[in-house]
Amino acid sequence: MYQQHYEILKIKLQKGRLDELKNKRINRINEAINFETGTRNEPKKHIIYLLPPNNIEIFFLKPGKEVFRKNPNLYDMTPVIGYNDEVLTFDKIFAIILKIGLTDEIIFKELLVLIYRIAYMIDFEEMSNNKIRFRPNEEIKNIIKEMEISTKDNLPNYGLFSFLCFLDLLGWNEDVKYHIINNQPYFGKEINFMTGRLNTLLSCIAIPYMGLLFINEVLKYKNNKQNIDHNSLLSIIQRLLKSRGICTPNYKELIEWLNPYIYE
Repeated sequence: MYQQHYEILKIKLQKGRLDELKNKRINRINEAINFETGTRNEPKKHIIYLLPPNNIEIFFLKPGKEVFRKNPNLYDMTPVIGYNDEVLTFDKIFAIILKIGLTDEIIFKELLVLIYRIAYMIDFEEMSNNKIRFRPNEEIKNIIKEMEISTKDNLPNYGLFSFLCFLDLLGWNEDVKYHIINNQPYFGKEINFMTGRLNTLLSCIAIPYMGLLFINEVLKYKNNKQNIDHNSLLSIIQRLLKSRGICTPNYKELIEWLNPYIYE
């Protein structure tokens, strides 16, 4: 039976414009700016992670599709998992996380904590080539392995670690899209610090969490449908409409949802 890993995964609530996080995001943006770009039909491949034991590649294709929109995101790239070259859309991401939630709620909560840590680049290191990469310690790697074993029937074949690395690239690309001005990283105070990586990855916490609340409510009252509380579902819809596709939790919700792992 899967055991809780509170002492290893616990983390203080992250608040404000954190200098260390900003510097990591700037490092990443500069790296992406220098990636060679290809064409629409032949984008350049940039491998970020090569994962054992099957050498699964997690990579960017540059340029991404949004470069060619009428109102383009000029720096957009496409994150890809090199297992059948899968590009995970948000509905697929939420479905993977929700499946885990329906399997084991402890693993679900710890997965959301891992996503929180990835959002704030907690388990990241600067490598010898000055590149910032997701490098969790051995304890956290072992937790991820335990999660994979316990939820393997509900995970894609490329596994949980590859999924987490893909989320890292997803957040990285969002920063590249929204924090570059004149070909330089930009985090001026007039631009919301949450825009990009943080809003995207925190939405990957809020939507599955609130979605699971609603699913559990439906299951609880399946024989008395008039008693179903729709608030969690309606809240997701309202937040998505107000913020153009973003559904981020506030500090109070993070403390409540991810207790006891996140503390003030």
